[in-house]
Amino acid sequence: MSNIKQFNSIHELVSYLNKCRDFYYNESTHLISDMEYDKLFDDLVRLEAETGIVLSNSPTQTVGYEVKSKLAKVQHSIPLLGLDKTKNVDDLIKFRKGKDLVAMAKLDGLAVELIYEDGRLVQASTRGDGHIGEDITHNARVFKGLPLSIPHKGYLKVLGEAIIHFNYFEKINGELPEESKYKTPRNLVSGSVRQLDNRECRNRHVWFYAYSIIECPELSDISTKALEFVTLAEFGFTFVPFLGVSAKSTEPMICEFIEMLKYTAKEKNLPIDGLVFTFNDKTYGASLGTTSHHPLHSIAFKFEDEVAITALRGIEWSMGRTGQLTPVAIFDTVELDGTDVSRASLHNISIIEGLQLGIGDEIQVIKANMIIPQIIENNTRSNSLELPKVCPVCRGETAVLQTKEARSLVCASDSCSGKILSKFVHFVGKSAMNIDGLSEATLEKFLQKGWLKTFADIYSLNKYETEIVHMEGFGKRSYDKLWAAIESSRNTKLENFLVALGIPNIGRTASKAISKLFNGDWERFEYAVDTKYDFTQLDDFGNVANQSIHNYFANDANYQWYAPVASVLNFEKQSVAEDILDNPFLGKTVVATGSFENFTRTSIQEKLESLGAKVSGSVSKNTDFVIAGEKAGSKLSKAQQLGVKTLSESEFMEMVDLKWTI
Repeated sequence: MSNIKQFNSIHELVSYLNKCRDFYYNESTHLISDMEYDKLFDDLVRLEAETGIVLSNSPTQTVGYEVKSKLAKVQHSIPLLGLDKTKNVDDLIKFRKGKDLVAMAKLDGLAVELIYEDGRLVQASTRGDGHIGEDITHNARVFKGLPLSIPHKGYLKVLGEAIIHFNYFEKINGELPEESKYKTPRNLVSGSVRQLDNRECRNRHVWFYAYSIIECPELSDISTKALEFVTLAEFGFTFVPFLGVSAKSTEPMICEFIEMLKYTAKEKNLPIDGLVFTFNDKTYGASLGTTSHHPLHSIAFKFEDEVAITALRGIEWSMGRTGQLTPVAIFDTVELDGTDVSRASLHNISIIEGLQLGIGDEIQVIKANMIIPQIIENNTRSNSLELPKVCPVCRGETAVLQTKEARSLVCASDSCSGKILSKFVHFVGKSAMNIDGLSEATLEKFLQKGWLKTFADIYSLNKYETEIVHMEGFGKRSYDKLWAAIESSRNTKLENFLVALGIPNIGRTASKAISKLFNGDWERFEYAVDTKYDFTQLDDFGNVANQSIHNYFANDANYQWYAPVASVLNFEKQSVAEDILDNPFLGKTVVATGSFENFTRTSIQEKLESLGAKVSGSVSKNTDFVIAGEKAGSKLSKAQQLGVKTLSESEFMEMVDLKWTI
């Protein structure tokens, strides 16, 4: 079914697809499914061919996305183009022109370009729009499967994919509340790779899989794609699974190769959304040239998702800690990719409205990337589903909340037991206060008995020791273990506490940045909030995050949740004790080059980071300061050419001494 009828003109369709791409790449959010996007993209291709109208900003003419993050920009010397695509094996046979091909797994992650000089990694960047990407060198250094040094001492540029394996994706998602879960591994890796603190990226087990040597003057004699993979292996790279496809391979043989690579990807927990077929003869492939959108030496084979027809039987609504009610579709069980499926998250009511759902409707279900159940179409479109007017947990009134992404259903009652239970579940979670033994079932029992009203009550549960010991499932040993976990959690980090409070728009990364800024000191943070500190001075803190913090602590209803419990906790100070508010380096991009009298290269970097600066290894127009020691070399010259402010070591030390404290 074509979706073109939703749009009155090519301009509208192009605008909508570009909006989808912006959310997909910059917000790690799906406005529509990959299948729906592909359908609309194909409709646009057909419409452009029929009318002869091709707009300059059409997705058919551009690749990737416009970079909007605060990471430094990187200009790609060789454009990183997209790929033409097909879902038809006949097209593959026509494409190969009687020549040998190599079939590679098309990993569903984030394209990353690596540059090595003299055997060492010097730069890593995202593809971006194909011409300008983001500098992610700091995060690439913690990728698995990526060598930091290689035996080749010349210039080398490699292209590959940063991914998160399905098993880690499921583990990470399993620890998140329903409303914070990531839809796909691709969304998760996209957010992870753009973190300013690479510890977050390391904790998420990001892997790099190489698939192409883009540039290497000394290796110009690599004549085949197969030999290119051998070379990548010799240099220490993990590379994508691949198979050779003979020029004489028949259609059934090609189909078998496709299934073999799909099976390999599944065995290795690799998220894939298709295969890439490229000419084994690299010289021949290069001779074909490129279009403005894609090279002619390769083509992407996109999988046709296995679609099952079934009937919608109901909607379950699960409560999140913010009161958001997440809809889950329940349908007659179908088999997809070898497993039984009967449930699929609908995420929000915008999706329900878009599908025009009704109980009993005939729906089409897939497992996106062979793992995530998803409703892609409603054949009936009865549009008869009524949203619940009362909360399924507390029977209070519901309300529709409109955000820039979507419309969501929420419980309007602050006293909703489901909302309160979710708050407690989030507070004690591993990424928050990490209190082992307080399961959701146990918390629910304690709430029903009236022992828990706010977070602080957790730390006086010893008043009920006798009752707890005699509860079903408990005993003296279980109680002692629980109380020990509660007592242990009194010693916590500011970042964990901020995560535990569940402040809207303030997740783990933002909490870490705040904790670092205030040296882990709750009182300093509280004072800053009281004095209307502007948090947009921190990297990646916009007006929304800044306002969320101030709104949360200005709300009297929240005071009972955070103030009493903060008073019984011991906040661990961070190891780097610097008062950094309003110092000249806060939020600035700084490059240190040359040798220093009072610092090693590592210690000056640590000093800058303790001041809230972002330390970069390369000079660009986005650099704020260059600190130049002896024998500063080319980086100093480039800074002078670009007009970047340069500092001597003594000038830097003098500026560091001009710091403020709260």
